[in-house]
Amino acid sequence: MKYKDIVYNIKAKNFEKIYLLYGKEHYLIDNAIKLFKESLNESMIDFNLDILDGKEIMLDQLLSSIETLPFMDERKIVIVKDFELLMKGKKKNFSDKEEKIFAEHLENIPDTTVLVFAVYGDIDKKKSIVNKINKNGIAYNCEKISDMDLFKWTRKRFDENQITIENAQVMYFIESTGYKDKNNEFTLSDIENEIKKISSFAGKDTKVTNEIIDRLSQKKIENDIFKLIDYIGEKNSQNAIKILNDMINEGESVLGIFAMINRQFKIVLQIKELLNKGMNNKSIADKLKMSLFVVNKSIKISKNFTESMIIDMLNYILESDYKIKNGLMRDTLAIEMLVSQYCQRKVS
Repeated sequence: MKYKDIVYNIKAKNFEKIYLLYGKEHYLIDNAIKLFKESLNESMIDFNLDILDGKEIMLDQLLSSIETLPFMDERKIVIVKDFELLMKGKKKNFSDKEEKIFAEHLENIPDTTVLVFAVYGDIDKKKSIVNKINKNGIAYNCEKISDMDLFKWTRKRFDENQITIENAQVMYFIESTGYKDKNNEFTLSDIENEIKKISSFAGKDTKVTNEIIDRLSQKKIENDIFKLIDYIGEKNSQNAIKILNDMINEGESVLGIFAMINRQFKIVLQIKELLNKGMNNKSIADKLKMSLFVVNKSIKISKNFTESMIIDMLNYILESDYKIKNGLMRDTLAIEMLVSQYCQRKVS
């Protein structure tokens, strides 16, 4: 079954007993949850909708929620987020016996209950509970959507914002996000935020051009900063200066670039500390509330810079910021000196 079929059936109130929605495309999961909520009688929703923390829920609480009859509605919807029995790793709240009891219970979900598991990431497909869900309901991997669906979805979002944009620019915008790159962590939620930014800037009277897209694409700016820092770390002054000049020519201010470099290196310092404590990439992303893409890039950056080099660079940026604002140094000279100086520094 395709995602659009799941959406169609929810809207038509043609429900399965059990759903498992998982994967990295959180927008699709949250959109389905929104539709489940909208299917209920709004005036009685407090009685007929349970949203449970799957990392904390106990067996008796979960079974009680599932078995409770709906009140003045046809059904009750139980949504369990990040249920521990579906995820990899050790169990905290369920014994092996309780896991078996619950797996068997999935064979007998009441007709008046719709049970929805929402896992914001990967699941352990070897678990018996996953097999039970596949047998008695639907399990769907919310991964990146196809090129055609992505175009239609993006086009619709621009239209909803009453923005004038040609199909060629919609395609250019999609390409600029890097969404279609399998290794890129950019999601539909990120694309929606970028569309809102462009819509707010352009308004109803301005036609969106490639230049506007380039100017407002945060992802492009972030990627340029990553590239600039990478080149500095690799001691590649030629490419570092080139990308720096490109950013300035595209309208980025030197103080803005300094601020983004400053922010990125502060993130790198945080990540270095957490890595030293033994945390993995995913745990770091969750703790710092950052995308895994940013964390992975920051870890790569951290290998080319010692802590003392980073602190030294942050102090240089702070000092340069003061000198620029007080007319003591040209901004372009300050940032060119940063590139030149740290392209010569060796990691010891």
